[in-house]
Amino acid sequence: MAPKFKVPKLEANSFKGWTFVLVAGVVLAVVALFAQGSLSGVTNSTGCVMAVQGTAPLDVYRNPGTELGPVETLRPGQKVDAQRGAIQNGFRQLVGDQRWAINERLAATSGSTC
Repeated sequence: MAPKFKVPKLEANSFKGWTFVLVAGVVLAVVALFAQGSLSGVTNSTGCVMAVQGTAPLDVYRNPGTELGPVETLRPGQKVDAQRGAIQNGFRQLVGDQRWAINERLAATSGSTC
């Protein structure tokens, strides 16, 4: 039985022109999709993953208040690991060394138990 399709032999001229650009683009897009979770820093170590809501960046503080000023900024839509049930003064504790963000700007992602 003959094969249903033939895999072309890769030669030097296979890597020229728009065909190569298209194939390389598709490969890079697939790699980016698979790496999206691991590159974002979200590990789901606590079972609570939150996403930043709204269109403005969200500041992260060292304590559950704004008196010390922000130490980090999260992008709209960015996902972060959070401590389950750790809310004080309207701030939710995020995973990491003393990281707090305004709880009303965070929403649990699908499948999270926060």
